[in-house]
Amino acid sequence: MNTDKLKFDSAGKFRILCISDIHAGVGYNKKLTSVYLTTLLNKTSPNLVLMLGDIAGPGVIHIETAAQLKEMLTELTAPLTKRNIPWAHVFGNHDDNFGVPNEKAQTVYEEFPLCLSKAGPKELYGAGNYTLTLYGHDGQTPRFNIYAFDSHGSGHGLEETYKMNTYNPFVFDGADMCDRGIDVSQVMWYYGESMRLEKEQGRVCPALAVMHIPITEMGLASLSPEKYDLNGVFEEKVSCQALNSGLFRAGIERGDIKHYCFGHDHNNNFSVKYCGITLSYDGYLSCHDCHKAKQLGGRLYELTENFDGSVSIKTEFTGASPLAR
Repeated sequence: MNTDKLKFDSAGKFRILCISDIHAGVGYNKKLTSVYLTTLLNKTSPNLVLMLGDIAGPGVIHIETAAQLKEMLTELTAPLTKRNIPWAHVFGNHDDNFGVPNEKAQTVYEEFPLCLSKAGPKELYGAGNYTLTLYGHDGQTPRFNIYAFDSHGSGHGLEETYKMNTYNPFVFDGADMCDRGIDVSQVMWYYGESMRLEKEQGRVCPALAVMHIPITEMGLASLSPEKYDLNGVFEEKVSCQALNSGLFRAGIERGDIKHYCFGHDHNNNFSVKYCGITLSYDGYLSCHDCHKAKQLGGRLYELTENFDGSVSIKTEFTGASPLAR
């Protein structure tokens, strides 16, 4: 794992590129994927790349061994290695579909020198719940935090854990609320981390929260697109967390999370404003024929360190193909 500090440059700028749903593995188009990723890197010049799940699999594209995973990641991250760009990831609902548990996969990810991902607390279900801190241009003053969450598999454990196999409350007219998403234990972990960081950093720093599966509020906001300033491509029902575990409310109470970014829904790349917080998709980066080129790309967050110590945040979807929008 890379131990160098993330920091704003001398002009007070820092750029984060979020990508997801690459669905890489044995049988994927590694050459074209590299072309698309390189195109994004050239267009956005990021200081950090966050991969938001479904990096591997599913179906005929698969990862069955740790050796296959390491080979795929070596190829996939080659454009980042060439540019010395640090990167981190969270797992999606397909990464562990073919025999490599996420806990084992995490150890493979951490072998890469530029990888900043962490396994996270062992007491939490899942792998990859961690925080990253971005420092001011002086390299000493904390300015911005990133919260990364494992949002688990689609429906993973809902029926068994919550005994809901006889009654399905997850269908909204206009949103597909069927996924497990964030657990309450992870919300409690976030709340504790937020308090710890405030004490350690001497302030409440603004933050970005990233995960694969959207939280419930993304689905709710999508039901009233005009009210919540929906901006971007919206071509499929939001497939979001079924049971609301309270992360969004906890973030509002703590006052630090200003933006959320998700993967998962390939035909969406939009942003919404919900209760003053921006929730966004990052698009997708898969080369499967069934996917639509106009959503192919990633989401850029451009951060600016202001003279008063505050941080301004701008975000936009950036296409990776001529048809992307």
